[in-house]
Formats: sequence, structure tokens, C-alpha cells
Amino acid sequence: MLSALVFIHEMGHYSVARFFNVAIDRFSIGFGKPIFKRVDKKGTEWVISRIPFGGFVKFSGDMGMASNPDHKQLAALKEKALTTGETADYNRFFHFKPLWQRAFVVLAGPLANFLLAIIIFALIVMTFGTRRLESVVSTVTPSSAAEAAGVMPGDKFLTMNGHDVSFHKDLASYVSLRSDSDIKTVILREGQEIEITLRPQRVEQKDFIGGRNKAGMIGVGFSRENEITVKYGPVKAVSYGVNELGRTISSTGEYVGRIFRGKEDGSALGGPLRIATMTGKTAVDVSQLNISVFERLKAAFFTLLQLGAYLSIGLGVANLMPIPVLDGGHLLFYGYEALAGRPLSQEKQEIGFRVGFALILTLFVFLTFNDVGYIRSFFS
Repeated sequence: MLSALVFIHEMGHYSVARFFNVAIDRFSIGFGKPIFKRVDKKGTEWVISRIPFGGFVKFSGDMGMASNPDHKQLAALKEKALTTGETADYNRFFHFKPLWQRAFVVLAGPLANFLLAIIIFALIVMTFGTRRLESVVSTVTPSSAAEAAGVMPGDKFLTMNGHDVSFHKDLASYVSLRSDSDIKTVILREGQEIEITLRPQRVEQKDFIGGRNKAGMIGVGFSRENEITVKYGPVKAVSYGVNELGRTISSTGEYVGRIFRGKEDGSALGGPLRIATMTGKTAVDVSQLNISVFERLKAAFFTLLQLGAYLSIGLGVANLMPIPVLDGGHLLFYGYEALAGRPLSQEKQEIGFRVGFALILTLFVFLTFNDVGYIRSFFS
């Protein structure tokens, strides 16, 4: 799954680069020793490598897979073009392209992941539909935030801080990221709207495959009697996909912001180990359901497809972080170039790439530590 999402991401870079007639040396899925290589008619080497935790597109004139420029090669090429007047090769090098074209090529990778997520969400609600559970309270947990605020069975949640939470999915998502924070809430009770204040408690809970994470909870239960399955036509399905993309990005931003404000410990962030655990555990859980083989395959496909959409968004958002070596770091350099009227100096770019690699390595260690804790939580 990760390799497929990386392929879509790199294909975004590749396709837009080809549109702008950029010379491309290599398209690689994975790192390390290649297990498959093929050179196409345009001279691009297509590679699948042994370590499937990423990928890259290497443009002509790049020093490495992070697309940092090879200044010696580029300077020699520029000198040749000025001396001989031959600009055909010169104009095909990525680093000599206009700023707006370079920015669009870099941005195309994350945008491809976001577009994929929209398409997946749309296909799911068109084919399988989506379950919608109204936020009508059936039970209230003793000593919970809901009991403290006076919530009663039969109440229906309408809004939280002005956000529509009339369906359980929206309510759960909003509450989970606001533990120990006051939420102005409007509920409907016997036809009357009542305003209350809720303060979600930070509680350890299981996710959809049984792993444990801490998140905000208010202590209410909802009856499945109020659940309906809705299918959408093409236009509404695309609109649903766009809304789900926006909601997921917003939730991710809110969570990261809470980490910096000291309100979250970052344990919900994960890397390759967690992705492997979630996809593998999903397949195992579905295989053990007491239903026909066809229904199990259908359930596995649906669940993994939906998980893939959220992972695709995560991949796009992660690559937009303003860290040199990531897409966001390149866009940061281009932002400086646009404002200053000249690129950042070679020395400062190289320092930036070194710092970026160090940050990525630190982040990888942190995510691996989180993943080990997450895997251990299955046995707690």
C-alpha cells in the first residue's frame, strides 16, 4: 500500500515535469539495491528497489534523490550554452526552468496524493455508501464530561463551537482533539435548543483495529438504531471527497498544533511500522469474520481502500512540511527566491539540506518509537 501511494506521489512530480519538458534521469520506487530496472525511449530509468519505504524522481542536474542541485554540472552546462549558443539541453534542465514551473512540479506530488484521496472517497460512497449515525445520545457514562455538563439520554448534539456535529463521525473527530478544553455545545432536548459547556477528558481508547491511543472523550453512547447508509451520485460523491480531504487536513493541523502547545504527546503519529501493522491487522481481522469469502474480500477491499485514502492524505501533508529535502522545503526555498529575486546561495542551500536530513532522521526515530509503543498496545 505504501509503495502504491508513493508511486502516485512521484507520478505527480513526473507527469508535470514531463508536461514542462524536463529531462528526467530516474523514477524510483524504494531505496537500496534495484530488483528491477528499465530505460524508456526518453532515457528515463524506471527502478524498483528492495527497501519499499519511499521513492523519488531524479531530474537531470540533481545531485541526489532529494533534488538538491548539482551546481558544478549546472554551471558547466550554463557555460556551454553561453559559449556555443546551444540551449536545447539547457532548457530541459529542471533547475533552469522558470520559478513557477519548478514550484508546480514540486507541488504536484502532494496534490496527486490529495486527488487520489478524493477519488477513493468518491468511489467508496458511490459504490458502498457511507454509514451516517445521528448524534442522539443513548447512554451517559458516570463521572464523565457529559454527565458533568448535564447531558441526558435522548439529547441530540447539534454544534460544537459553531461546527456541525449532528452526526457521530463529525462529533467524535472534533472531540478527540480537544481534551481539557472547554467546548460551547448546542444540544436539542424535547424540541428546545440548549447551550452547555463540555470539557472532554483525555482517555485511552482503542482504534478500529484494537491499537490504543489517548484522545478526548465526553462519555456518551449512541444507538445504532439511528444509523443510515447513504449512497451518492457522482457530483455529490466528489463533493464528499473534497470535504473529507479538508476535514482530515484540518484535524491533522489541529493535532500538530496541539503538540507544539504541549497538549498532545504525539503518540498518534506513526511511520512505516504502524502502516504495516494497520494494513496487516485489517486484513487478518476481516479474514476471521463469519461471512462468505466474497463478503470478506469485499470488506477487506473496502477497509483497506478507505485506509489508503487517509494514508495518502498523510503522505501529502507530511511532504509539505517546510523541511529541506521534502517538497515543502523546496517550496520554502522557492518562496525566498520569489521574494528576494534570486535563489538562496549554494552554501546556505547545502546547509539547509544537511539540517533537513538530520530532522528527517530524528523524526524517523521518533515515529519508530511511537510505532513500537502502538504495536505493544495490542497486548496490554
